[in-house]
Order: sequence, then structure tokens, then C-alpha cells
Amino acid sequence: MLKSLSNFAKSFGIRAVLMGIVIGLALPLEANAETVDRVNGGKEASAISSATAVAMRDAIQRQFNIDARLEGIGSVRMTIHLKLDRDGQIVGVPDVEASGGSESTRQSITNAGVRAVRRAAPFTMLPKDKYDAWKEVILNFDTSALTQ
Repeated sequence: MLKSLSNFAKSFGIRAVLMGIVIGLALPLEANAETVDRVNGGKEASAISSATAVAMRDAIQRQFNIDARLEGIGSVRMTIHLKLDRDGQIVGVPDVEASGGSESTRQSITNAGVRAVRRAAPFTMLPKDKYDAWKEVILNFDTSALTQ
């Protein structure tokens, strides 16, 4: 079980991939998140609202379950790359990269992250009219807050 779910939330981020452009959005629980913007033909267009990104983060966070006592857990960083269909369902197998910590700790966190994402799907909070903005999502997990 997580040592502190709110500490985990501080280090959880969501980035949307749009037409090859990666946009970062950090969403700490206690901070005000800003709307994600992108440049499109010289005009700024809203990709995903902060409320939508927070709703997605919260849905995944509720499903994330890992033993905070794992050796080296605070040094693991993980990225999960998802492709989604228009209904917010995961298409194919998520691509996962993890670094830091021991091999067994990385494997435990990787498994927990993929389980959480699959349990949280479908992501119905994503606006269908902005599908091109969220058809690919990169989730960044930073476990350093678990050791605080």
C-alpha cells in the first residue's frame, strides 16, 4: 500500500502527445494546474483542460497499489505510453520504461502501474471532440515522494 497517496500525487504527471509534439503538465495535488496549450499553425489551442487531466490522474491514482517498503522504491521512475481509442479504451499493449531501484522493485512498480491504468480505463472524462489531442498519452511516475 502507498505510504501516502497525497505524496504520490505530488509526483504524478500526465503528458499528452499530439502530432509528434510532447506537452508537459505537472499536476501536484496542492498546486493549481494550468490548461495545456499547444501551438498549431501559429495559433494556441487548448489541448486538454487541467480539470480533465486531473480527473484522469485521479482515476489512475485510485487504482495504484504498491508496497512502499520495497527496496529502493524512492529512486524508481516509470513512463507508460498509452494509445487510446475514441471511447478512452486502451489500444494494444502499453509501452513501459522504468529506471532506478532494483530489478524486482522496478518490476513491481511497472506491474502496479500497468494494472492501475488498465483498471482505470476507459477514460471517459476525455472530450471526444479533442480526440486528436489525447489519442496518445504519456504517464510519468516518480516514486521519490513515497519515501518522504
